[in-house]
Amino acid sequence: MTNISLGSPGSGQFQRSDVTHTRVAQMTRKCFTAIEALAVLACAAMTLTGCAQAGAPIETPPTERLSVDADSLLIQGYNYTNDYINSFTVDGQGGGNLYVSGPTSGGGGSVCCVSYPRGTPLPIKLKIRWVGAYCMWREKNPYPFGQPYHDKRMDLWQEAEALAVDLSEGKPRALEVHIFPDGHAEAAITRGYSPPKLHLDRTEKFQRPGVQHTYPDCTDDQLKTRRR
Repeated sequence: MTNISLGSPGSGQFQRSDVTHTRVAQMTRKCFTAIEALAVLACAAMTLTGCAQAGAPIETPPTERLSVDADSLLIQGYNYTNDYINSFTVDGQGGGNLYVSGPTSGGGGSVCCVSYPRGTPLPIKLKIRWVGAYCMWREKNPYPFGQPYHDKRMDLWQEAEALAVDLSEGKPRALEVHIFPDGHAEAAITRGYSPPKLHLDRTEKFQRPGVQHTYPDCTDDQLKTRRR
């Protein structure tokens, strides 16, 4: 029988084996280290990309603007309420008075004027104010003759915001303001007088058929505003 000598722990065979295993272990650690580094870099790149996307501004469509100068637009009012409007304004510019609208008329004429330059962003935000109601109060007669008191009607103002769109197709002539019974207002730049949006009946005396106008007494707070 042949005896095979494996050598002692201190022999060269065991030393070569240990060196080989040590080198394999070192190479394995280097490979894992390299893979871990690549993974970290990949995660960092994904994180940066996500942050960049999250921080990127949201693209919005370009703002529509007036393509031409809208000079000296006539203010044209449409009163769809059940009451006479003693006065209305557009951003402080007077628009006149308005009777109730009819099937073919808005209730008023044309009042000059408002203007908007080319390039004005659309829609144009407008502040519309109008006499939306009335209340009654009594004024003492300062004279020794006649009735001791006179009944007076006080205007109560209402306001709403309207966004004016451009429907003029490059030929602006008028700024139309439409006042609705629910208290909202609409506006548009147009080529001229348009038919009413609501086709409502009215009598020959420019009143809504069957509508009776009775107004409450003014409150103390309302009378205080009159004295200012």
